Amino acid sequence: MTDFHIGAHEAPYAAQEPDSDTAERLFGGEGSSPLDEIKSGLKVWANVGVTLGKSLDEHTAAIKKLNARLQHNVPVDYGIGVAGVFPAAGNLLLNFGSPDQGTRWEVTGVVLGGVDTNITAAGQAGLYVSGQIPPPGGAAPAGITALADRAPTLPDIAFYGTRQLVVNDQEFLFAVIFGGTPGQTYAGNFSATVFWTDAGGGRDTTIL
Repeated sequence: MTDFHIGAHEAPYAAQEPDSDTAERLFGGEGSSPLDEIKSGLKVWANVGVTLGKSLDEHTAAIKKLNARLQHNVPVDYGIGVAGVFPAAGNLLLNFGSPDQGTRWEVTGVVLGGVDTNITAAGQAGLYVSGQIPPPGGAAPAGITALADRAPTLPDIAFYGTRQLVVNDQEFLFAVIFGGTPGQTYAGNFSATVFWTDAGGGRDTTIL
């Protein structure tokens, strides 16, 4: 006879372990937990932050390098005036100097004469670019092979175009006054654009 008393159809309760699929879905697999997932997410976010920070640093460095190159390649204007007293014998040297190491001058204008435009100044002048300057009272050592321009009368004003009159480092720009009046003061000035010799020297424009 079947026992229909209450509870007869119920077996004693026993806790059941979840199957492997359920465990994987709930707990993320063997040895994992929701805390592990949080840690993993934080690690990913930290890696993203490091990557963004490195990218920003590289971008900042590239901008600084570009700015430094632009500043380096921008030409500047330069010019000076010089004067001297014509000697009792020989010639008078008016030396304008030499570009700094690593730069060159593109001369744009030269003025030669007495102390002012209304002063009569006898003689003539030669303008030279040379690695050697003349001794006191002497002529240019290289002579006409270093001559860049001449002034048959004084005062004289001359203007030059781009790369028409270039002075490199270790070269001098100077004028020699011939046939001047002894004891008279002669003067001159020049203007130039100064370039770094490596500006635009064939380098790739890519910033590395």
